[in-house]
Amino acid sequence: MGAFPQSFEVYGFTIEVHAGGRRVWSPSFKRFVKEKLDKGELTLTDIMKTCNVSQSLVYKWRADIKTSRIRSTTATEETFFSEVIVKEERAKDDAAPVRQDQIHICGRAFSLSLPATYPAEDVVKIILAVEGHA
Repeated sequence: MGAFPQSFEVYGFTIEVHAGGRRVWSPSFKRFVKEKLDKGELTLTDIMKTCNVSQSLVYKWRADIKTSRIRSTTATEETFFSEVIVKEERAKDDAAPVRQDQIHICGRAFSLSLPATYPAEDVVKIILAVEGHA
């Protein structure tokens, strides 16, 4: 077994330690640090002492998260959901037959029918747009 531990805990996160003692700070840990700093729940000094890191590294973590394309969901971020109900409708004797070759999207103030072959990614974009999340 080497001189360095394989991992350690800090703020509830497991930080991996590679050969030579290099610590690997995960994106989720960096997001946590940024959020705590932004909310004023932790100070730069707290993080520097607890993690045994420099001020410039903490600033780098914050910059990494700002430029990251990794999307996180936090309690302060909005998360959007659209309910999708799949139901089989049967035509009533006096009604026109229900078309099974279409996608029907119904919202608060709209109803939209699309061909069943419409790309799923585009259906999602339409739903987000009509709900004001695009």
